[in-house]
Amino acid sequence: MPPVNYVAVSIRRVASALGAVAMMIGVLAGCGTGVPDRSTDARALTAQVRQLPGVVDAAADIAHSQAQGRVYFRLYVDVSDSVTAGQAATITASYLRDISSGKYAGYRLELDLRHGWNVFAVDSGVLAITNADQIIAQTRDWVALRSEFPSATVSMRATITHPGGQLTTQEAGHSNLAVLEFADPGDYTTVSAAAGTLSARFRQLAGLDWTIDAGKEHPAEIKTSRRLPTAAELNVFNRLNADQPIPHIDRLRINDPVTPPVWFSEKTIGSHDVAVALRLAQAHLPFVATLPAPVLYSASDQLSGHIGGRGFARGPVAVTVGGCTRHDPLVYAPIPEERVLIAKYESCKA
Repeated sequence: MPPVNYVAVSIRRVASALGAVAMMIGVLAGCGTGVPDRSTDARALTAQVRQLPGVVDAAADIAHSQAQGRVYFRLYVDVSDSVTAGQAATITASYLRDISSGKYAGYRLELDLRHGWNVFAVDSGVLAITNADQIIAQTRDWVALRSEFPSATVSMRATITHPGGQLTTQEAGHSNLAVLEFADPGDYTTVSAAAGTLSARFRQLAGLDWTIDAGKEHPAEIKTSRRLPTAAELNVFNRLNADQPIPHIDRLRINDPVTPPVWFSEKTIGSHDVAVALRLAQAHLPFVATLPAPVLYSASDQLSGHIGGRGFARGPVAVTVGGCTRHDPLVYAPIPEERVLIAKYESCKA
């Protein structure tokens, strides 16, 4: 048996002991710099809000487990059928005033006002809020929207701004959003009319990311970001939806992050035949071409239009009127019939 190297064994034992000491120091240091437990404060605020006019009930969801990375306070408030804009604004203002003290530093914070499936959420994450007045005004708008569109479920996530324009990764998709979901028998006319009403009566909300959906029986959708559709865009949307010799569903997208600023997507119903999608495109591209360029048009058996996450077309039919459609050369090259439409409507530079 080879001789034991006692020096090496001793060195390893010393290193192991030092590592254990360092770990213990780290644990103690972490305990010293922890987030204070604010459960009592959160429950006190919940009880206060529960007594406000227009409130049916209020409940707190609180966690304070730093070891598990779960430190949050969510306040859920169920409002009455007759809650007024002023009452809802008072609820939000009370919440914002309480959290502005800084006592909840280190907590992920959220307020949800609820009535059935209708929700107004203030999801501020772990950073301070700098636009309290705007959030309170949007609370009033939420109540007004519910009154304006009684057949729709209205969901809003308030616009949130932080000091220095900060925005954490976890907050993406948690603010500046609004959804109108109409019940059956809502159809494309319901969706189009709602977009027009928003432009006329709720201009202050035009910068939100909107989704306006018809009922399940007659699907149609408008999705926008940073602006609402123009009257001309809505006119084209209506014409495409109304023309149904080839059964299809329409979606209008404004300012999608990876496509031209306006995109009409059509999905054929009951057919996966590319020839049917081509006939639909031939019939509807003249309407789309009346709008200022560039405008993306797609027709297929998917509302995604075979447009990938980076904006590349990965299947037929996709045509950018007055622009140039990007295709993924490793996946798809336009078929001859599609190239005819591209030659007629696109303006690609060599």
